[in-house]
Amino acid sequence: MSIEDTPVAKVCETSPNNLPLQVNRFIGREREMTEVRALLATTRLLTLTGAGGSGKTRLALQVATDLLEEFEHGVWWVELAALSDPLLVPQVVASAVGISERVGCTLTEALSDVLRRQHLLLVLDNCEHLLAACVQLIETLLHTCPTLRVLVTSREALTITGETVWPVPSLRVPDTYHLPPIEGLLTYEAVQLFIERARSVQPSFTLTPENAPAVVQVCRRLDGIPLATELAAARIRALSVEQIVARLDDAYRLLTGGSRTALPRQ
Repeated sequence: MSIEDTPVAKVCETSPNNLPLQVNRFIGREREMTEVRALLATTRLLTLTGAGGSGKTRLALQVATDLLEEFEHGVWWVELAALSDPLLVPQVVASAVGISERVGCTLTEALSDVLRRQHLLLVLDNCEHLLAACVQLIETLLHTCPTLRVLVTSREALTITGETVWPVPSLRVPDTYHLPPIEGLLTYEAVQLFIERARSVQPSFTLTPENAPAVVQVCRRLDGIPLATELAAARIRALSVEQIVARLDDAYRLLTGGSRTALPRQ
Protein backbone atom coordinates (compact mmCIF):
# COMPACT_ATOMS: atom_id res chain seq x y z
CA MET A 1 0.00 0.00 0.00
CA SER A 2 1.36 3.41 -0.93
CA ILE A 3 1.13 6.61 1.01
CA GLU A 4 -1.07 7.77 -1.86
CA ASP A 5 -3.76 5.36 -0.72
CA THR A 6 -3.55 5.95 3.02
CA PRO A 7 -6.37 7.97 4.66
CA VAL A 8 -4.97 9.98 7.58
CA ALA A 9 -7.45 12.77 8.27
CA LYS A 10 -10.80 14.18 7.24
CA VAL A 11 -11.51 16.61 4.42
CA CYS A 12 -12.48 19.96 5.85
CA GLU A 13 -15.39 21.16 3.72
CA THR A 14 -18.77 22.74 4.33
CA SER A 15 -20.64 19.91 2.62
CA PRO A 16 -21.30 16.94 4.94
CA ASN A 17 -18.75 14.18 4.34
CA ASN A 18 -16.26 11.85 5.94
CA LEU A 19 -13.77 11.85 3.09
CA PRO A 20 -10.17 11.11 4.09
CA LEU A 21 -7.61 13.83 3.46
CA GLN A 22 -4.53 12.72 1.54
CA VAL A 23 -0.99 13.66 2.50
CA ASN A 24 0.50 14.07 -0.96
CA ARG A 25 -0.40 15.51 -4.34
CA PHE A 26 -2.72 13.73 -6.74
CA ILE A 27 -0.91 13.21 -10.05
CA GLY A 28 -2.62 13.65 -13.43
CA ARG A 29 -5.79 11.70 -14.28
CA GLU A 30 -7.62 14.80 -15.58
CA ARG A 31 -9.23 12.89 -18.46
CA GLU A 32 -10.21 10.00 -16.20
CA MET A 33 -11.75 12.31 -13.58
CA THR A 34 -13.78 14.07 -16.26
CA GLU A 35 -15.11 10.76 -17.57
CA VAL A 36 -15.97 9.38 -14.14
CA ARG A 37 -17.77 12.59 -13.09
CA ALA A 38 -19.75 12.52 -16.32
CA LEU A 39 -20.75 8.89 -15.79
CA LEU A 40 -21.90 9.57 -12.23
CA ALA A 41 -24.27 12.17 -13.62
CA THR A 42 -25.99 9.54 -15.77
CA THR A 43 -25.73 6.28 -13.81
CA ARG A 44 -26.71 5.45 -10.24
CA LEU A 45 -24.08 2.73 -9.80
CA LEU A 46 -20.56 3.11 -11.14
CA THR A 47 -17.84 0.55 -10.45
CA LEU A 48 -14.18 1.39 -10.98
CA THR A 49 -12.35 -1.86 -11.70
CA GLY A 50 -8.69 -2.76 -12.05
CA ALA A 51 -5.88 -4.81 -10.61
CA GLY A 52 -4.46 -4.08 -7.19
CA GLY A 53 -2.33 -0.94 -7.26
CA SER A 54 -3.99 0.52 -10.36
CA GLY A 55 -5.14 3.64 -8.51
CA LYS A 56 -8.85 2.91 -8.10
CA THR A 57 -9.04 4.20 -4.54
CA ARG A 58 -7.21 7.44 -5.14
CA LEU A 59 -9.18 8.21 -8.30
CA ALA A 60 -12.48 7.53 -6.52
CA LEU A 61 -11.45 9.74 -3.62
CA GLN A 62 -10.43 12.60 -5.88
CA VAL A 63 -13.70 12.43 -7.82
CA ALA A 64 -15.73 12.21 -4.61
CA THR A 65 -13.96 15.28 -3.27
CA ASP A 66 -14.65 17.21 -6.46
CA LEU A 67 -18.36 16.32 -6.22
CA LEU A 68 -18.93 17.48 -2.66
CA GLU A 69 -21.05 20.44 -3.70
CA GLU A 70 -23.21 18.29 -6.00
CA PHE A 71 -24.87 16.26 -3.25
CA GLU A 72 -27.14 18.04 -0.79
CA HIS A 73 -26.80 15.39 1.89
CA GLY A 74 -23.13 14.72 1.45
CA VAL A 75 -20.55 12.27 0.18
CA TRP A 76 -19.80 9.31 2.42
CA TRP A 77 -16.74 7.07 2.25
CA VAL A 78 -16.95 3.41 3.32
CA GLU A 79 -13.61 1.61 3.60
CA LEU A 80 -14.04 -2.17 3.35
CA ALA A 81 -10.45 -3.34 2.89
CA ALA A 82 -9.96 -4.41 6.50
CA LEU A 83 -13.38 -6.03 6.85
CA SER A 84 -13.44 -9.83 6.68
CA ASP A 85 -16.99 -10.66 7.82
CA PRO A 86 -19.54 -10.02 5.04
CA LEU A 87 -22.35 -9.87 7.61
CA LEU A 88 -20.86 -6.62 8.90
CA VAL A 89 -21.12 -4.72 5.59
CA PRO A 90 -24.45 -3.02 6.47
CA GLN A 91 -23.05 -2.08 9.88
CA VAL A 92 -19.94 -0.45 8.39
CA VAL A 93 -22.02 1.48 5.85
CA ALA A 94 -24.51 2.60 8.50
CA SER A 95 -21.68 3.76 10.74
CA ALA A 96 -20.12 5.77 7.91
CA VAL A 97 -23.33 7.70 7.22
CA GLY A 98 -24.27 8.06 10.89
CA ILE A 99 -27.28 5.75 11.06
CA SER A 100 -27.89 3.74 14.23
CA GLU A 101 -29.65 0.45 14.76
CA ARG A 102 -33.40 0.61 15.33
CA VAL A 103 -35.70 -1.64 17.26
CA GLY A 104 -37.80 -3.86 15.03
CA CYS A 105 -35.80 -3.51 11.80
CA THR A 106 -32.49 -4.54 10.29
CA LEU A 107 -29.69 -2.11 9.58
CA THR A 108 -30.36 -2.48 5.86
CA GLU A 109 -33.98 -1.46 6.45
CA ALA A 110 -32.84 1.46 8.60
CA LEU A 111 -30.45 2.56 5.85
CA SER A 112 -33.18 2.39 3.24
CA ASP A 113 -35.60 4.33 5.41
CA VAL A 114 -33.17 7.22 5.92
CA LEU A 115 -31.45 7.32 2.54
CA ARG A 116 -34.65 7.21 0.48
CA ARG A 117 -35.18 10.85 1.52
CA GLN A 118 -31.63 11.98 0.80
CA HIS A 119 -29.56 12.99 -2.21
CA LEU A 120 -26.07 11.68 -1.48
CA LEU A 121 -23.10 9.83 -2.94
CA LEU A 122 -22.03 6.62 -1.22
CA VAL A 123 -18.51 5.40 -2.02
CA LEU A 124 -17.68 1.77 -1.21
CA ASP A 125 -13.94 1.18 -1.48
CA ASN A 126 -12.34 -2.26 -1.92
CA CYS A 127 -15.39 -4.49 -2.39
CA GLU A 128 -13.77 -7.43 -4.19
CA HIS A 129 -13.54 -9.76 -1.18
CA LEU A 130 -17.12 -9.01 -0.06
CA LEU A 131 -18.91 -9.01 -3.40
CA ALA A 132 -22.03 -10.98 -2.45
CA ALA A 133 -22.71 -8.85 0.64
CA CYS A 134 -22.05 -5.62 -1.24
CA VAL A 135 -24.31 -6.66 -4.10
CA GLN A 136 -27.14 -7.51 -1.74
CA LEU A 137 -26.94 -4.20 0.10
CA ILE A 138 -26.42 -2.02 -2.98
CA GLU A 139 -29.31 -3.61 -4.87
CA THR A 140 -31.63 -3.01 -1.93
CA LEU A 141 -30.57 0.62 -1.54
CA LEU A 142 -30.82 1.41 -5.24
CA HIS A 143 -34.34 -0.03 -5.40
CA THR A 144 -35.54 1.92 -2.36
CA CYS A 145 -33.56 5.20 -2.52
CA PRO A 146 -34.32 7.02 -5.78
CA THR A 147 -31.78 9.84 -5.46
CA LEU A 148 -28.88 7.75 -4.18
CA ARG A 149 -25.68 7.45 -6.22
CA VAL A 150 -23.13 4.70 -5.50
CA LEU A 151 -19.47 4.68 -6.53
CA VAL A 152 -17.63 1.38 -6.00
CA THR A 153 -13.99 0.33 -6.32
CA SER A 154 -13.34 -3.36 -6.84
CA ARG A 155 -10.97 -5.68 -8.63
CA GLU A 156 -14.01 -7.14 -10.38
CA ALA A 157 -17.43 -5.88 -11.34
CA LEU A 158 -20.50 -6.44 -9.17
CA THR A 159 -22.39 -7.69 -12.25
CA ILE A 160 -25.84 -6.43 -11.31
CA THR A 161 -28.55 -4.65 -13.26
CA GLY A 162 -27.94 -0.94 -13.64
CA GLU A 163 -24.19 -1.14 -13.00
CA THR A 164 -21.78 0.81 -15.22
CA VAL A 165 -18.28 -0.65 -15.18
CA TRP A 166 -15.29 1.61 -15.84
CA PRO A 167 -11.82 -0.02 -15.99
CA VAL A 168 -9.17 2.27 -14.50
CA PRO A 169 -6.31 2.63 -17.03
CA SER A 170 -2.62 2.72 -16.22
CA LEU A 171 -0.77 6.02 -16.13
CA ARG A 172 0.57 7.32 -19.43
CA VAL A 173 4.19 6.37 -20.14
CA PRO A 174 6.57 7.59 -22.88
CA ASP A 175 8.10 5.48 -25.64
CA THR A 176 11.59 4.30 -24.67
CA TYR A 177 12.70 4.31 -28.32
CA HIS A 178 11.70 7.91 -29.09
CA LEU A 179 12.35 9.88 -25.95
CA PRO A 180 11.05 13.44 -26.00
CA PRO A 181 13.07 16.22 -24.35
CA ILE A 182 12.88 16.62 -20.57
CA GLU A 183 9.98 19.07 -20.86
CA GLY A 184 8.05 16.52 -22.90
CA LEU A 185 8.77 13.68 -20.47
CA LEU A 186 7.32 15.74 -17.64
CA THR A 187 3.91 15.66 -19.34
CA TYR A 188 3.63 11.89 -18.79
CA GLU A 189 1.79 10.92 -15.61
CA ALA A 190 3.93 7.90 -14.74
CA VAL A 191 7.09 10.01 -14.96
CA GLN A 192 5.49 12.75 -12.86
CA LEU A 193 4.52 10.21 -10.20
CA PHE A 194 7.97 8.63 -10.11
CA ILE A 195 9.67 12.01 -9.68
CA GLU A 196 7.20 13.20 -7.02
CA ARG A 197 7.56 10.08 -4.90
CA ALA A 198 11.33 9.92 -5.41
CA ARG A 199 11.60 13.45 -4.06
CA SER A 200 9.65 12.46 -0.98
CA VAL A 201 12.58 10.23 0.04
CA GLN A 202 15.37 12.19 -1.67
CA PRO A 203 14.41 15.87 -2.01
CA SER A 204 17.34 16.62 -4.33
CA PHE A 205 16.21 14.12 -6.96
CA THR A 206 15.58 15.64 -10.38
CA LEU A 207 15.03 14.39 -13.92
CA THR A 208 18.12 14.92 -16.05
CA PRO A 209 19.20 13.95 -19.57
CA GLU A 210 21.46 11.37 -17.93
CA ASN A 211 18.85 9.56 -15.79
CA ALA A 212 15.79 10.16 -18.00
CA PRO A 213 16.19 6.94 -20.07
CA ALA A 214 16.33 4.86 -16.88
CA VAL A 215 13.29 6.63 -15.38
CA VAL A 216 11.32 5.91 -18.55
CA GLN A 217 12.42 2.27 -18.48
CA VAL A 218 11.15 1.91 -14.92
CA CYS A 219 7.79 3.44 -15.81
CA ARG A 220 7.34 1.31 -18.93
CA ARG A 221 8.46 -1.97 -17.36
CA LEU A 222 6.00 -1.38 -14.53
CA ASP A 223 3.26 -0.69 -17.11
CA GLY A 224 2.41 2.67 -15.58
CA ILE A 225 0.86 0.98 -12.53
CA PRO A 226 0.76 3.67 -9.81
CA LEU A 227 1.53 1.50 -6.78
CA ALA A 228 4.43 -0.28 -8.46
CA THR A 229 5.82 3.05 -9.67
CA GLU A 230 5.65 4.48 -6.16
CA LEU A 231 7.39 1.48 -4.64
CA ALA A 232 10.16 1.70 -7.23
CA ALA A 233 10.57 5.44 -6.63
CA ALA A 234 10.94 4.80 -2.90
CA ARG A 235 14.11 2.80 -3.66
CA ILE A 236 15.84 6.07 -4.66
CA ARG A 237 16.71 6.32 -0.98
CA ALA A 238 19.35 3.61 -1.48
CA LEU A 239 19.72 2.99 -5.24
CA SER A 240 20.26 4.99 -8.41
CA VAL A 241 17.58 4.84 -11.09
CA GLU A 242 19.92 2.73 -13.21
CA GLN A 243 20.31 0.25 -10.34
CA ILE A 244 16.53 0.09 -9.94
CA VAL A 245 16.18 -0.78 -13.63
CA ALA A 246 18.80 -3.51 -13.30
CA ARG A 247 16.91 -5.07 -10.40
CA LEU A 248 13.45 -5.02 -11.96
CA ASP A 249 13.96 -8.57 -13.20
CA ASP A 250 13.50 -9.48 -9.55
CA ALA A 251 10.60 -7.06 -9.10
CA TYR A 252 8.86 -9.07 -6.39
CA ARG A 253 11.87 -8.63 -4.14
CA LEU A 254 12.58 -5.02 -5.16
CA LEU A 255 9.01 -3.75 -4.83
CA THR A 256 8.27 -4.87 -1.30
CA GLY A 257 8.28 -3.11 2.02
CA GLY A 258 5.91 -0.20 1.41
CA SER A 259 4.01 1.70 4.08
CA ARG A 260 4.26 0.28 7.61
CA THR A 261 0.49 0.79 7.90
CA ALA A 262 -0.30 -1.20 4.76
CA LEU A 263 -3.00 -3.83 5.04
CA PRO A 264 -1.89 -7.47 4.58
CA ARG A 265 -3.71 -7.76 1.22
CA GLN A 266 -1.37 -5.08 -0.20
